[in-house]
Amino acid sequence: MFDREIFALEARPDGIYLSCFDKNFKENDVYAYLKEYGIVRYDFKAIRKFIKDGETCKVCNRNPAFEKDAKILVTLAKDKMSASVTIEPPFFAKPWPTREEIIKSLNANNVKVGINTMSIDSLLARKLANEPVIVAEGVMPIEGRDARIELIKDPDKPFEVDDDEKIDFWSRSTIVTVHPGQEIAVKIPLENGKNGIDVTGSPAKAKPVRNVEFSFGDGLKRDEENRLLLVATAEGQLKNEKGRLLVLPELDIHKDIDFGVGSIDFTGAVKIHGSVREGFHVVAQGNIEIFGPVEGADIDSQGVVIVHGGIRGMGKGTVRANGDISLNFADNASIRAGGSILAKNSILHSHLYAQRAVIALGSGKHSQIAGGRIDAGLEVSCHVLGSEMGTKTEVVVGLPPEMLEKRKVFTTEIKRCQENLERVEPNIALLKKVESMGQLDDKKRVMLMNLTKMKFQLQAALESMQKELEDLEEQLELVKDKGIVRVKDVCYGGVVITVRGLTHIVHEPCRFTSFIADDEQRCIKLVPFDYMKGRLGG
Repeated sequence: MFDREIFALEARPDGIYLSCFDKNFKENDVYAYLKEYGIVRYDFKAIRKFIKDGETCKVCNRNPAFEKDAKILVTLAKDKMSASVTIEPPFFAKPWPTREEIIKSLNANNVKVGINTMSIDSLLARKLANEPVIVAEGVMPIEGRDARIELIKDPDKPFEVDDDEKIDFWSRSTIVTVHPGQEIAVKIPLENGKNGIDVTGSPAKAKPVRNVEFSFGDGLKRDEENRLLLVATAEGQLKNEKGRLLVLPELDIHKDIDFGVGSIDFTGAVKIHGSVREGFHVVAQGNIEIFGPVEGADIDSQGVVIVHGGIRGMGKGTVRANGDISLNFADNASIRAGGSILAKNSILHSHLYAQRAVIALGSGKHSQIAGGRIDAGLEVSCHVLGSEMGTKTEVVVGLPPEMLEKRKVFTTEIKRCQENLERVEPNIALLKKVESMGQLDDKKRVMLMNLTKMKFQLQAALESMQKELEDLEEQLELVKDKGIVRVKDVCYGGVVITVRGLTHIVHEPCRFTSFIADDEQRCIKLVPFDYMKGRLGG
């Protein structure tokens, strides 16, 4: 903000003259000063000369037509929940409007409720010209709550993973079933809202709340004793078809997915007793089970995916699932799972990503991961990692680096805010002391207002960032000591292992080994394969 006290205006019979007490000013300061005093028509050449040499100059002729009084403009928001005032400044020495005049203008524009005299006084104290300032606000309505349906049995819930190695994951049932009498959903009744009032004194009505009823089909009904409950009446797979709950049999195809059948998009579970050929896709909101191989095709499931015949990616297509993915083998494949990826045999030259774990510990003792890159949130386990040829194989496990970077940013910003607060608060205290002694001039009053505003802004930003940092720390706390790479047989040279941001390059083969992060030593530590056995991610 420029210093008004270095400029002065003088009204003479032949015109308005501008002078300065200090030539250390900027060009924009001059124009801002003239604008504040309502002088919008002036001699540009004279102003340019004044900026250059700082000598008193005549900026404009006297003209009563342009020497106008201040003008108060009142604007109501479209919803009438707030009103703002814009002051067109008076010419030169003419007076600014008073609080009473502004309130009178508000009343004349039917603004009767929520007038904030502090905002008006602040506007006048700052002499804020040609900028709208909200000076009245209504009382917002308290919104009600729509009735809603909450699922007790969620058909889209990701497949839960048991990390016990002895369990045969590939023989477990992946079909989400319900039984007669089982509770499926409950209705939460609506709650009406409460009206508010706008600045004109008219009611501001709360939005009408909406009632909903169960939307269901075959295999479901309302409970006889509690009509707010939806229960199953039949055995089968529970599905949510565009908001409509029903119990459906799975889609069972006894052919290959090729030109004879075409691609599949299904809202339930899909079972394919053949292969999925190159270029086709199978998309399902339920689980997908494929008994043959997947050959360069796209597979996408909201549930889990089981591929008994293995995945030959051929550098094309991706297998995705919100839950787990179980497979025989993967070669040149791209696979992404919201749960874990479980392989009976080898994973070769593929890119796998799993939020939980990648496990290649099938019945074959040489389940191998070699080539490509494996990313997992908690654990990667296999019989053999890498190859005797030194094939470059990357394995990344543990804390996501983007979360660590976010924590670093929050910590830095919080420290900066705290340091700024420590500088602002003593200045506010000093100015308030001067104010209590009745020695606070207009310049220092503006400074006090700006510092106070800055303090509130810093406190709000600090509170928000501290809350976000706490939430982030809670997430990091859950996985801070997680992350492990287990190799039951042999890990060959050429493997690059990263656990929670720490990287280790394997140069010599090692056997029956687990790789974990040693936070104290800031390195990867080698421990026995069965270290922390039974705990996913170590």
